[in-house]
Amino acid sequence: MPITVRTATTAHIDACTRVLAEGFADDPAMSAIWPDQARRHRAVPRYFMTALRHFHLRGGGVQIATGEHGEIGGVAVWDPPGQWDQPFSRTLRALPELLPALRARTTAALAVRHALDEHHPRTPLHWYLANIATSVDRRGQGYAARLIGDRLAGAPDTAAYLVCTREKNIRFYEKFGFAVRATFVLPAGAKPPMWAMIREP
Repeated sequence: MPITVRTATTAHIDACTRVLAEGFADDPAMSAIWPDQARRHRAVPRYFMTALRHFHLRGGGVQIATGEHGEIGGVAVWDPPGQWDQPFSRTLRALPELLPALRARTTAALAVRHALDEHHPRTPLHWYLANIATSVDRRGQGYAARLIGDRLAGAPDTAAYLVCTREKNIRFYEKFGFAVRATFVLPAGAKPPMWAMIREP
């Protein structure tokens, strides 16, 4: 089955949001922000739509993987080198859309964000894989592998970084040259371990 990878645009926000919300509905990091499952499932789509619109699409690093009929089966949210640390002014502009999703969990979300930023490498310049997800009906068909492989193949001389939130996925990322550099826990809600992984250029 042919898989095509291309850069996402604002026209893809709704479809990307659906795929990311499916992939992260019960992710440990999302669960740390919203421990209650029902509330999390309601909040996560709004969270991703806002993040795409205000933080990630403008950098040109968000990629989609489509099947032979053009349906989006996978989404990779990459921040280009030097652009992972969002300016405070951009966060302020996003707040009116973020707050309805966070509500009483705003403090928890800030604590999780701080923990992730604390372990984020400052050097070398790198591509940051903030999120990657495959729609439920496309899992196991190579969408995620294609998205990662294409990005790394296009930037062989640049490092890449990600935080793995599930131990079972470590070996998947290792196939692309990523190696665990640190393990840490989140300060809010559930406290599963997180694995900071970097792929050297």
